[in-house]
Amino acid sequence: MDRETQIATELQALRALCDAAITREERQTLMKSLSEHDFIEPEHQVVFESLRALFPRGPISLGQLRIHMNNRGFPDTDVEKYFQPAPVESIEHRAVDKLTP
Repeated sequence: MDRETQIATELQALRALCDAAITREERQTLMKSLSEHDFIEPEHQVVFESLRALFPRGPISLGQLRIHMNNRGFPDTDVEKYFQPAPVESIEHRAVDKLTP
């Protein structure tokens, strides 16, 4: 997989983690499958770490992620792009398969 495709796939997976339409169980499965993944895009790694920290507290909102990223020293991160829905089919069958060994 080329770099550009992998970055797009990472973004899809992170969007799924932020998507309120995805069940908690689906998010948890995706979170576990991504836990061993080394993100190519450094911002994606930082966002994933924040999402993983916020996940146990319940649904993740744009505001929560923005505050968490700010508190971690990344105030200029465009968190809105992570709250654009990703199709469930693409997450379950493409993103996870492409990003996990």
